[in-house]
Amino acid sequence: MNRCLTKRNILIVVGIHCFIAVIIFGQAGQASGALEGYEQGLNYYERNEIGKAITALKGPLAKVFAEPATEELQKAVDLAMNGKADEAEKPLLSLFESEKDAARARYELGLLYEKQGKLDAAATMFRNAQVVIADKGAVYLGISSCKKCHFKLYRSWKKTKSAKSFESLKPGVAAEVKTKLKFDPRKDYTTDPKCLECHTTGFGLPGGYRIPEPGDTKAAKRAKENVGITCEGCHGPGSNYTPVLKNVMFKKQKYAQKELCDLGMFKVGARVCSKCHNSRNPTAETDFHFDFDEYKNKDTHEHFPLKYRIEE
Repeated sequence: MNRCLTKRNILIVVGIHCFIAVIIFGQAGQASGALEGYEQGLNYYERNEIGKAITALKGPLAKVFAEPATEELQKAVDLAMNGKADEAEKPLLSLFESEKDAARARYELGLLYEKQGKLDAAATMFRNAQVVIADKGAVYLGISSCKKCHFKLYRSWKKTKSAKSFESLKPGVAAEVKTKLKFDPRKDYTTDPKCLECHTTGFGLPGGYRIPEPGDTKAAKRAKENVGITCEGCHGPGSNYTPVLKNVMFKKQKYAQKELCDLGMFKVGARVCSKCHNSRNPTAETDFHFDFDEYKNKDTHEHFPLKYRIEE
């Protein structure tokens, strides 16, 4: 989630408690850039301090979504308010890919889960609602989109543990490690949301991994695009910055990293890695701390010269 922001910018966000560069998407409205409480909320979430995460993330969302909801979303909200939680959940989930309602549907579902006492699920929804806003409406495109122009990188990535992380969720795979961590090595964890957060790319976010229903070949194909930690898992959802990269590839257009970051590309650093390398990770010790400098070159893909990048 690192937005290539300077320390000064982050201080501005926290210090004056304002929204950054608000723009409107359709009728619902979404903020471009992180909301107040975003970084702190993520930190609480990653440390598994669920109550604090909910407080930090939910408040700013309530302000953003004070305006009336779209008609389709309001129907689901009314069901929830009338005690029909099961009936409300399905239409809210169906709006997760809607450009107008992607963030708010997650927020409303978070409120529903919180009311039901499902606090971890609620915190995840509030976090994801803020992530959608911070990502400026960007959508995950899938590994094939990256592979087309970066085949050497793709081939190198395929050999890494990141590429194979989804496989470890399958029954019988990594049995020794699972047993040590007190997981059932015979169980299928490929549909466990807590596992999918870090063993797939963009789980619960627009265009990202979704558990395919049996027999749904279209959903299965999309899921395959996001298994493991793909390019977008580290560099961010690509729909906004991919057009620039296509011009670089096919028109030999020069570019600066800031240009891509302004369009939503993540600057890879500790913030990006700590999405999964954190206290929620079942392998983490109580005093876990992720050392980015120590791990940044371990089991990562090979790096190749970037021919058209302008050094800043």
